[in-house]
Amino acid sequence: MINEYAGRGLSTTRILELLRIPRSTFYHSSPALHLKRGRKPSSMTERIVGQDIIMIPDDQVLADIIELLSREFVCYGYRKVTKHLQRTGYRINRKKVFRIMKENHLLNHTYNYRSPAKRVVESIVRVHNPNKVWEMDIKYVYIQGENRTAYLFAMIDCYTREVVGKYLGYHCTSSDVKMAMDFAFMDRGIEAISSVRIRSDNGTQFVSRIVELFLASSHIEHERIHPATPKEDGFIESFNSILEKEVIRRFEFSSFQDADDTIDRFIAFYNNERLHSAIGYKAPREVYERWKENLIEE
Repeated sequence: MINEYAGRGLSTTRILELLRIPRSTFYHSSPALHLKRGRKPSSMTERIVGQDIIMIPDDQVLADIIELLSREFVCYGYRKVTKHLQRTGYRINRKKVFRIMKENHLLNHTYNYRSPAKRVVESIVRVHNPNKVWEMDIKYVYIQGENRTAYLFAMIDCYTREVVGKYLGYHCTSSDVKMAMDFAFMDRGIEAISSVRIRSDNGTQFVSRIVELFLASSHIEHERIHPATPKEDGFIESFNSILEKEVIRRFEFSSFQDADDTIDRFIAFYNNERLHSAIGYKAPREVYERWKENLIEE
């Protein structure tokens, strides 16, 4: 895991700081410093999926372990991690789990820490260009036809008011948030978001190790609002309020797919057609396209 993020330009020192691993522990226990003779350990693990048995690379096993340990109340050692993996179909023993966790410094470690928060400096965002400050939040969406509540994750550009990222699911983990952010960044283009700041509340998905490492390795600043101060992420709160009034209260969703399709249609309308008084009675995408044209002309 450390090598993965180091390859993306994040220093080893910064990665260790985010993971709360002392540098002395990392360098003392680095596998490269303790080479052993004997048969090379297998790099694949069997997993039962339905009626099939497939081979899973150990990188994916590690990712599943990290996702498990990133959950809010999970403080498992390698024995319980092994049992969890076995319950999800893995044919894996404690010895291999111990090795994977040891090599990646996941033993005897407090997994669900919350790193010191970088709090917002200005309570209300003031921005003069797109892709400078984005806000993100999670909202509940009730699916009447299935009597279940889904989670809607959304990101908004504070300058254009455009919804730049969205995910809807019955579960919303830090990995889901990371995936949605990754898609949003790719859609905007790496250069376009190189200086973006992302503002959020203190939800468990947003303060997780997975999200923090992803943003840090992408050189994206993450700032959190103060507790109980929704005005500090007022742009995304405004979108959530509009969504509640114009969609959630007006539509009764027969299924998850119905809700997903309806919200997608609304976001397309919101971005491309809906007029916003705060941006001169224009649509968000229109503002973004005009900004790009002016930038090219300069």
